[in-house]
Amino acid sequence: MKYLLFFVIGFLAAFTLFVIYNLPALRLKRKKRKEELEKNPDRKTSATKIVLFSILLTYYIAFAVGVWAVLTQDVYQLSVLLTFVGGVTAAAVAFYCWKAKAENLLKIKAAHPDLCGSLSDFSNMSQ
Repeated sequence: MKYLLFFVIGFLAAFTLFVIYNLPALRLKRKKRKEELEKNPDRKTSATKIVLFSILLTYYIAFAVGVWAVLTQDVYQLSVLLTFVGGVTAAAVAFYCWKAKAENLLKIKAAHPDLCGSLSDFSNMSQ
């Protein structure tokens, strides 16, 4: 338990030093992004990305707690932990890939109106 505490303290100290060291660059990047968003308001982060990021962030926090429980409490719960990892990750990533594919197919259809066929025909395209 002591080593885990030292690891967390070291990680937080390293992260804090990293942020402090890169603070001017982070401010400059934030300023550039704000200016770019004012020029091109179409390039805003979509709600889907924000929701997906929030779900995955919550998931990784729960995963860290699960790893702690497996390592310190009960090693026999490893199969449950691996199922937890695989199920949520597969569902979130698969949904995002499906959504991106649908958006890209619409862009292909809009860019090439001379292509005949429905979007389901285009979804079977390979390279």
